[in-house]
Amino acid sequence: MSYANHLQLARKLAQNGMDGSSAGAVLVKGDEVIAKSHDCRRQQNNPIASAEMECIRLAGRRTDQSELTLISTEYPDLLTAGTVLQFSIGALVIGRAESSSPAIDLLKAKGVPITFYPDNE
Repeated sequence: MSYANHLQLARKLAQNGMDGSSAGAVLVKGDEVIAKSHDCRRQQNNPIASAEMECIRLAGRRTDQSELTLISTEYPDLLTAGTVLQFSIGALVIGRAESSSPAIDLLKAKGVPITFYPDNE
C-alpha cells in the first residue's frame, strides 16, 4: 500500500505548528483517516503533545489498533515508540530517510513494521 497521499497530508499539517521543525501525523486504517494532528507542544505548553501522540489521543479508545498505521513526518521519540507498543499500533510510516535511533531500534526489535519515505519520494 502506498501512503504517499497520507504523508502529503501529514506534511501539510506540520505547517500548522508554531516552529519550523514542527511535525505532522496521520493515523489511518487502510485509506480511512482516523485522526490527524500537528505538533502541539508549544501551543498547549504540553511536553507530550507531539503530532504522533496527539493523533493517537484523538483516535480515542479503539479495539482495532493493530489494523492502524501511524504516518509521521518525523522520526518517533521513545514516548511515541512506547505508546505504539502499548496500544499495538500495527505499523509506522516515517517521512524521512531510513535511520536508526533508540526508538526505531525498539520498534523494530518488537516487530513493528516501519516504512521510510524520504522527502524526495
